[in-house]
Amino acid sequence: MKTTLFIKSILGALLLTVLYMLFNMLLGQTSAIDNLLWGVLSNYLVAFLLGYYIMSSSLGGIRLSISVFLIYFLIGHFNILIEAYIFNVSSRQETALEIIRGFLISVTFAPLYVYIFRTKIVQEAVIFSKRSFIGWFWRILVADILYLLLYIIAGLVLTIVYPQLLQFYEGKIPPFDVLINTQLFIRGFIFISIALLMLQTLNISVVKKAILIGLTFAILGGIAPLIPPNDLMPAYVRLGHGFEVGISNFIYGILLAILLRAKSIQKIEIHSELISAPSSNV
Repeated sequence: MKTTLFIKSILGALLLTVLYMLFNMLLGQTSAIDNLLWGVLSNYLVAFLLGYYIMSSSLGGIRLSISVFLIYFLIGHFNILIEAYIFNVSSRQETALEIIRGFLISVTFAPLYVYIFRTKIVQEAVIFSKRSFIGWFWRILVADILYLLLYIIAGLVLTIVYPQLLQFYEGKIPPFDVLINTQLFIRGFIFISIALLMLQTLNISVVKKAILIGLTFAILGGIAPLIPPNDLMPAYVRLGHGFEVGISNFIYGILLAILLRAKSIQKIEIHSELISAPSSNV
């Protein structure tokens, strides 16, 4: 599995790079050649994590493609762009254009990347124990509040350790109610939804699920998009946010997996032409 994942992740990174260049051209945006290597590195991290998800998923075909699309678009594009918009890092027009580009890239990449991993296997669909409405309600409520607390703590720590950021954000910080409502009712629920999706569709141990969700939130939702240079954020801001978001999102992903996990009660074998079977040595 390791060799297959590394090799196919390279193909995924190259595919993503081509898609970025293609849709940049179609949308009238420029692709800086000087930043190409940084873009390939960023895309490799994305492809590696999504590749591991594909190889470890109990889904196949169109359902797997939809799942990969949702993870990549919502965590790797939409959630980040909403944050940039409310902090006045990007304008409404720039944000809308980036969301469109992210959607087009994600919806094209997902089925192609799933196809790259295709092979005939005996697939195991996992059935989980049911949980009451109250059981889900308090867990989701705690998870949403937990995200807000980690978000605030990470932001405060960053400004103390890295006070230069305050100069960049001078005059850009949104009203308090906008900041809180965006984290609680948009970004928090997106993280929770994707964590639930991954928990219910991964056919690996709970520990591996927690680590993968944490890495997905940290890398897709922060580190990878901050690697390539851009006109919106200078290098020192991207570096600071890389550490902040990477650490806080990873911790949040781990805690979400623990809080929202459900016991598997049955596995059903399905013979189909889907994905590579997960291996226990990863």
